[in-house]
Amino acid sequence: MTDSELIGKLANNLRIVRSRIESACVRSGRPIDGVTLVAVTKYASSRIANMLLDAGAEDLGESRPQELWRKSAELPSYARWHLIGHLQRNKVDRTLPLVTMIHSVDSPRLIEAMGSAAANLSRPVDVLLEVNLSGEAAKTGMRPEMLDEMKKL
Repeated sequence: MTDSELIGKLANNLRIVRSRIESACVRSGRPIDGVTLVAVTKYASSRIANMLLDAGAEDLGESRPQELWRKSAELPSYARWHLIGHLQRNKVDRTLPLVTMIHSVDSPRLIEAMGSAAANLSRPVDVLLEVNLSGEAAKTGMRPEMLDEMKKL
C-alpha cells in the first residue's frame, strides 16, 4: 500500500468514527463541539502518526511520556498531544510543555508537581483525574476520598 493509499484509508476511518460520534451526540442531545476525537498512536511509528495528521486527525494520544517526547519532536508542531498513560513526577517538566491534556492524573502529589511546572507555561494544560472506584490494588488511580484533598489544590 502506498503512503497516499494509507492516508486515504486513515481519512476514511476518521470519517466513519466522526460520523459515529456525531450520531451518538444527536441521540444524547450533546453538542458535537464538546467531543474531542483523540487518535492514539501507541505502537504506531512517527511516520504513521504523521499520516494521521495528513488524514485530518488533530489530536494525538500517546501512553508513554518518552514516546510522546520522541514523536512530538518528529511531527509538525500543530499536533495537539494528549498523554493518556501514567505520568511520573520526574517527567512532568519535560511533558507538560508538549501536551494539551493529561488523561491520567492519579495523585495530589502529581497535581502539585504539575502546578509548579505549569507556572512556567503561558497556557493551561487540562487534566482528567483518574479515580480507582473499585479499590482493586491492580488498578491505578487515587482513592475516592482523596478527591476532597484535590479540591484544595
